[in-house]
Amino acid sequence: MPAFEYRQAEEVRDALQRHGVEYLFIGKSGAILLGFPDTTQDADRRHVDVEGFPVCHPDDIIASKEASGRVKDRESLPRLKAFREYWIKKRATG
Repeated sequence: MPAFEYRQAEEVRDALQRHGVEYLFIGKSGAILLGFPDTTQDADRRHVDVEGFPVCHPDDIIASKEASGRVKDRESLPRLKAFREYWIKKRATG
């Protein structure tokens, strides 16, 4: 199987935009559909754009992981929270 290239993600993004697709849930992103707190109602309002890709706000991902109660989700929280802090600092410095 050939290696993934960033260009492929851009092509998918562009195709979805052309067809008016607002949401695409892949894999674990389906947790949003299950109604974990602060995800369903606020997902569109709170999303962030990263190079033209709309993604869930880190706070929503963390809230979903905390609400799930699963061991594997609790284990991922320190990494997610560290990333959130890094992301906030990076955004503040431009």
